Amino acid sequence: MFNTTGSLLEPVRSKQVHALAVTSAQRFPDQPELPTVAESGVPGYDVSSWYAIYLPAKTPPDVVGKLNADLGAILNAPAIKDRFKLLGVLPRASTPADLVAMNVADAALWAPVIKEANIKVE
Repeated sequence: MFNTTGSLLEPVRSKQVHALAVTSAQRFPDQPELPTVAESGVPGYDVSSWYAIYLPAKTPPDVVGKLNADLGAILNAPAIKDRFKLLGVLPRASTPADLVAMNVADAALWAPVIKEANIKVE
C-alpha cells in the first residue's frame, strides 16, 4: 500500500505494518533505515506529498511577499517543526517561483499517466 508518512509513521514504529521504502527522493529523517524506492531498484523514483497556499492571481506582490515571509517564519519555528515531526511531515518553506516550478514539474510528470489512463474531468 502507498500512503502518507503521517498516516503510517506510528503503525510502522509500533511494528503493526512493515514499511518497505519511502517514495521521496530522500530517506525520512526519523526512519533512516527505510530506503527510498529509488534505492530499492527504481532509479529516479520521487513522488512526495506536498502542500501549498495559493492566492488569487492578481494579489499584489508585496502581499504575496509578506505572506510568504510570515509563513516561512512559522514553518521554521521549533514548536511548529516539532509538531509536524510527530505527524510525519517535514515542513519546508519555499518561494512563489519554487511553487511554480513544482507545479510545472508535476504537470509534466503526471500528464502521460493521465493521458494513458484516459482520465477526464467530469
